[in-house]
Amino acid sequence: GVPQSYKEAAVWYRMAADQGHADAQFDLGAMYAQGLGMTKSDKEAAVWFRNAADQGNAGAQCNLGNLYFNEEGEAQNFKKALVWFRKAADQGTIQAQVNLGDMYARGQGVAQSYKTARIWFRKAADQGNADAQCSLGIMCFEGLSVPQNFKEALVWHRKAADQGHANSQFLLGQMYEEGQGV
Repeated sequence: GVPQSYKEAAVWYRMAADQGHADAQFDLGAMYAQGLGMTKSDKEAAVWFRNAADQGNAGAQCNLGNLYFNEEGEAQNFKKALVWFRKAADQGTIQAQVNLGDMYARGQGVAQSYKTARIWFRKAADQGNADAQCSLGIMCFEGLSVPQNFKEALVWHRKAADQGHANSQFLLGQMYEEGQGV
């Protein structure tokens, strides 16, 4: 084997990325984003994520959406974040699905819609994402886009809580204390 070296990995990723290799572009972007083997640079990360995203790399699409959403290396732009999250979510990227659910629930870059938020949360929740499960639990509990349903809220919070999701554990405690859905 070879000794672990972020600097050496970056050299090889750069060679492949310069030739248009999408996975290498994604990995190089991630190394810039985290400062692994090089100086951290959100601007450089954005360049490499965009190159990979334009080739359909779902991870790069999600990360580019995050950069736009969080104003890291790019000016904050919810509409652009939404576009990149949607591309990644359509390829099954769980975090992009959660991010879309959050954006629709909050009306960030898009008209607020609990109904659409619920669709995206459900896609991620069905793949086991605890954040999405918690969000669905809250929506069921509050009656957002669906009739209020404590029992369904309990089911979603239990799924998230069983994965160690602190907010769902707290909300389950409240539900048991109040006798709601239990």
